[in-house]
Amino acid sequence: MKRVLFIISLIFIGLSVKAQNGEYHVRIHGNQGKGIIFDSPAAAIDSMYINENGELRVRKINDSHSFSFAEIDSLTFPWIPTGTGDIVYITYNGTSVDIVNPYPATQVIISATDAKVSVTSLSSANITYCLSGTANPGRFEIASNTTPTILLNGLNLTNPTGKAMDLTCEAGIIMQLADGTTNSLSDGAESDKKAALMCNSDLVVQGNGTLNATSYVKHPIKVKGICTINSGNFVITSDVEDVNGLSADSTLVINGGSFDITMTGVSANCIKTDKELTINGGTLVLNNSGNTSKGINCNSDIIITDGDITITASGSTVLETVNNQNVPSYCTAIKADADINISGGSINITLPTTNHGGKSISADGDITISGGTFDILTQGDGAAYTVSGSTKDSYTSSCIKSDGNMVISAGNFTLRSTGAGGKGISTEGTLVLGSPNGNNSDLILNVTTTGNRITVSAGGGGPWGGEGEYANPKAIKAQGLITVYSGTTTALTTGTGGEGLESKTQISIEGGQHYFKCKDDCINSSGKIFFNGGVTVCFSNGNDAVDSNAGQAGAITIGNGVVFAYTTKGSPEEGFDCDNNNYIRITGTGIGLSAGGSQGGGWPGGGGSGGTITNPAQGYKFYTNSYTFQAGKYYTLSDNSGASGTNMVTFSFEANCNSSLALITATGMVSGQTYYVKYGDQAPTGATTEFHGLYLGGTSSSSNQAFNFQAQ
Repeated sequence: MKRVLFIISLIFIGLSVKAQNGEYHVRIHGNQGKGIIFDSPAAAIDSMYINENGELRVRKINDSHSFSFAEIDSLTFPWIPTGTGDIVYITYNGTSVDIVNPYPATQVIISATDAKVSVTSLSSANITYCLSGTANPGRFEIASNTTPTILLNGLNLTNPTGKAMDLTCEAGIIMQLADGTTNSLSDGAESDKKAALMCNSDLVVQGNGTLNATSYVKHPIKVKGICTINSGNFVITSDVEDVNGLSADSTLVINGGSFDITMTGVSANCIKTDKELTINGGTLVLNNSGNTSKGINCNSDIIITDGDITITASGSTVLETVNNQNVPSYCTAIKADADINISGGSINITLPTTNHGGKSISADGDITISGGTFDILTQGDGAAYTVSGSTKDSYTSSCIKSDGNMVISAGNFTLRSTGAGGKGISTEGTLVLGSPNGNNSDLILNVTTTGNRITVSAGGGGPWGGEGEYANPKAIKAQGLITVYSGTTTALTTGTGGEGLESKTQISIEGGQHYFKCKDDCINSSGKIFFNGGVTVCFSNGNDAVDSNAGQAGAITIGNGVVFAYTTKGSPEEGFDCDNNNYIRITGTGIGLSAGGSQGGGWPGGGGSGGTITNPAQGYKFYTNSYTFQAGKYYTLSDNSGASGTNMVTFSFEANCNSSLALITATGMVSGQTYYVKYGDQAPTGATTEFHGLYLGGTSSSSNQAFNFQAQ
C-alpha cells in the first residue's frame, strides 16, 4: 500500500503544475453508486497518506479529509479547463449528507440539517454543485449572486413537507442533467409549498439525463423567471387539481429534449406559461384527463417552429357561472390567450369521446400556420345548453379554432371530427388558405366530419321542416371572408347538416385544387361566391352543391376558375343555388358545370325557365330538360357531334344525377353556336388536369350523344 501511495503522490505532484488553459484534479469515486466523493485541484493537495485508523487521508493546504478504503471505488485525475471552477459535491445518504466544498467557508456557506442542505454563495465564481444520492426527507436550496450550475448526477430527493429543490440566483441558473443518470424530485402530501422544484430565477436546463418530477400538492416544476430547455428527458406527473406540470411565470423556450407529462387533475395543465411559449424542437407527449384541463396553456403567444408534439386531452367541458350566465370551459390540447404561429414540426392530437366540446388547437387571437404536419382527431359530441333564462347556445369540438383571423399557407393536415356538431377548421374572423404564389403541394388539407347536427331550438314549419337553430358540423367555417389562393383540399362530411366550406361573409377561390363531398352544402356563403381560379369539384348527396344567399347580382361568379358542382338530392336542391339564376355572373374564361334539381316556380328565375345572365364574358347554357347523368360514364362537351371536335371539358359523376337544371359554360363557348354533350366508357387520354371526375385537355373517345344545345 505504501508503494501505491508513493506512486500516487508522485503522480499528483507531477500534476500540480498549472498550465495556462487548465489544471488537473484529483477525484475519489465512491462505491455503491455514490459518485464523486472528493474533488480538488492537484495543486491544492499537500499530501496523501494512510492515517493511524487505516483511512486514506488527503491533506489540503487549508483542510483535510479522511476516507475508509471500503467506501472508495477508484481515483481519477481529470483535466479541468480554465474557467470551469471547482466543484462542490453534495451526496445524500438517506437521512444524512456528505459535502465536499473546495471553497472557503466564508465564500460558499453550506449548512445541513439531517439531509436538508442550504447553500449561500458569496463567491464571484460560477460554481458547479454536483448533487447525487437519495434522501427522504431531503432538500436542496441555494442562493447565489452568480450563475451556478446544478449538476444532477443520480439524485433522488423527496420532501414531504415542502419543496425538494429551491433555487434563487439573480444571475440565473444552469441545471445540468448528467448523461445516463436518472434523477427524481418530489414533494409530499403534507407540503405547504408551491412546487417540488421551484426556481425563482431564470433557468437553463441541458444534458442528456432524466428528471422525474412529481407533485402531491402543487406544481411538479415551477420557474418564476425565463425558462430555456435545451435537452434532457423529463417525466412529470401529478393528479392534483388546478396545478401545472411545467409552469413558467415568464417566457418558456423548448429547444430540445423529451417530455412525458401526465396531469389528471381538474383544470390542470401539462405546460403553462404566463408569457410567450416557443417550441423549437424536442419530443413532447402530453396527457391531460381532468375536466377543463389543458395540454399546453399560454397566457400570451405560442410559437412552434419544430418538434414532435403528441397530446391526448380526454377531459370534458364544464359549464361555469359567470355574471349569472352559464359559460362553457373546455378541455383543450393547445390553448393561447393571444396568437398561435406554427411554421414546422409534427403535431398529433386526440380528443376522445370523453372530451365533449373540447378544442385541439385554440387561440383567442389569430392563428398563422406556414408549415408542419398535423394529425388531429376529435371524437366527443358537442351539446346545446341554456345560457340564462330562455337563451340557448351550443358548444362543439374543433380541430383548429381561432377567435381572431386565421392564415394557413402551408402544411400537411389530416383533420377528423366524429362528434355531433364537430368542426375541422373554425374561425370567428377571416380565413386565408394557401398563398398567392404558392404551389398546390405546399398545402395539403384533408378534413372529415361524420357527426350530425345539434338541435339548439326546434323550428315551426317551412319547406325544409322548420327554421330552428342548429349547431351543424362543418369541415371549414369562417365568420369573415374566406380567400383560397392555393393548395389541395379534400373536405368530406357525412352527418346531417355537414357542410364543406362556409363563410358568413364571402368566399373567393383564386387557385388550388379543391374537392368537397358533403351531406349538406359543399360550399355555402351568406355573401357572394367567386371562382376566379383553380379547380373545384363539389358533390352533395343531401343539399345544394354551391349555395349563395347574397341575394344580388354576382351571388355566384365564374371568373377564370373551373368549377364542377352537382347534387344527387333532387329538387329543390341545385348544383348552383343563388335564389335567382339571373344573379349568376360569368366574368372570365373559366369553366362552370352544374347539375341537379331546380327550385321550381316558387323562386324568381328558378325552375325550368333557367334564367338569363347579364353581359357574360363567354357563351353559356341553362339546360332545363330532364336528364340522368350516369355514374361511371364520361361526358364530354364538344363543338362537334362526331368523334372529332374540340374536347372543351370532360366530366364524370360519382353517383347517378337526375338533373332538371344544369348550367354549362366553358372556355371558348360562343353565344348562338351549337354544342354537344357526348358520353363514353373511357376517360380522356393525356389530360392536363385530372381531378375527381374533372378532365381538362387530352383526347376523348366519347361518341354517344347525350344532348345538344345552342349557347345563350
